[in-house]
Amino acid sequence: MMNFKRILTLKTVFLAVVALALTACEGRRDFPDLVENGVLIEKTDILLVSGETTDIEPTYEPNIFPTRDYAWEIDDPSVADVVMNEDNSVTITAKQAGETILRIVSQDGDALSAEAKLKVISSEPIDVTSKGTLSVSQENGGGPNAGEGSPKLVDGDLNSKYLSEYKQPFWMTLEFEEAPVINVYRLTSGNDAPGRDPRDWQILASNDGENWELLDERNGETFSGRNQTREFYFSNTTEYKYYRLDVTSNNGSSLFQMSEWSVYVFPE
Repeated sequence: MMNFKRILTLKTVFLAVVALALTACEGRRDFPDLVENGVLIEKTDILLVSGETTDIEPTYEPNIFPTRDYAWEIDDPSVADVVMNEDNSVTITAKQAGETILRIVSQDGDALSAEAKLKVISSEPIDVTSKGTLSVSQENGGGPNAGEGSPKLVDGDLNSKYLSEYKQPFWMTLEFEEAPVINVYRLTSGNDAPGRDPRDWQILASNDGENWELLDERNGETFSGRNQTREFYFSNTTEYKYYRLDVTSNNGSSLFQMSEWSVYVFPE
């Protein structure tokens, strides 16, 4: 009798599980596959030296594996060669000095697209940092002659650094006797404490030290390693006596540090 009751109990449980499974199947709906509705090129200003090669990877909105087919285009193929890779990235090989537009376009009726300015120069940019005189809004606690004073920012040594308290406004300015046309700058992160790195900043320029023009703005930037040098390019055709790096946010620390800030002009 006990075995019979146990069999009935097991049968009841089994039938209940089957009923639940059938109910779940009846209530299940099929959802369409996600399709990206935007494509982006993160680096919108690309600078290469003639003969140099680089890879550019697009990103998508939403951040999914793309379902559309894409093609890369370049307005002036005399400036650079482009070769599309299997992962939708593109390999760019700079051919000769010039400027053009690089573009990625989806090959369907929606024609999603993104573009970037590509500039090729004949040789490496020329470092003019040493021709400027540095001033800062916030000096190291030990003064400019301290081991981590502001002159370390422009001493050409990636193993030294400038360290100070971080509070707004926070800027560093290079003043030149002969006004250069600067288009490139490089920033090198410190040797430790990523929280002290710059995250958001502007490059400003002036000819009187009072009225400033915005030349470049970056937000949400990160350094993937310590003593890492990153290069930034912006369009500028005007000579300025003053160039300012205005750090509007760091990564959250009460201190700021950077190993190097250098500025460059294009070769003639």
